[in-house]
Amino acid sequence: MDLRKTTISAINNCSDTSVLNHIYNDILKCNDILKNAYNNWIQQQTDEISNLHINSLMYEDLFDDMCMAKSSIMGKYLDTTYGSLKEDTYCLSLDAHYYKFIIAETNSDSETDIYERTIKINPRYVNDKNIILHEMIHAHEHILSLATPLLRETLILELYKQLLLKIKNLDQIIYNHANILHNSELSEIGGHHGLLFLFKSLDLDLRLNNELFTIFGYNYNKTFKELGLI
Repeated sequence: MDLRKTTISAINNCSDTSVLNHIYNDILKCNDILKNAYNNWIQQQTDEISNLHINSLMYEDLFDDMCMAKSSIMGKYLDTTYGSLKEDTYCLSLDAHYYKFIIAETNSDSETDIYERTIKINPRYVNDKNIILHEMIHAHEHILSLATPLLRETLILELYKQLLLKIKNLDQIIYNHANILHNSELSEIGGHHGLLFLFKSLDLDLRLNNELFTIFGYNYNKTFKELGLI
């Protein structure tokens, strides 16, 4: 199915004004607001914000799988027996979805607001690559969810298969991370950190030769060391 042609055809044939208003207000108008805010942010960037933004663009290569690059573990899903799709990693990038970086005091090291499309970094951590990558995972999770939940679920599967070959206690790590009481406490402290976040943070640690759970944070490296799992 050609989604673009089907959508345009449906809109052209729509005679219900309330439906068209809904499409405009909930999608197009919202997108315009985000785009305008993003453009203003670009024009008003300080040198410090500009450097942070440039660094994030360089780090995007580490999110090749979340951006559906053909060279990544997700590349095979662009070319199947049901048809082929062109690679367009930009459409799943932070810039394409109007994510803005802000340097400001925060209650924690950093935080991401998916509704305002902002990634806020505490001034103390503006040059901390691991902190920035932590928040970029949150943002890319949101972008994937907007694209299609199936992509998100498929990436979880592909990352699991890849990490299982590299981390011998992965299943036990998942079991401890997903413990209901433990995860509820983690959510209260730092928000949602599900399986995709867990797997992608470990993937980035391995790519960057970090100690495992460096990017995840929340003393997880200490926790899993005490459990004898890393």
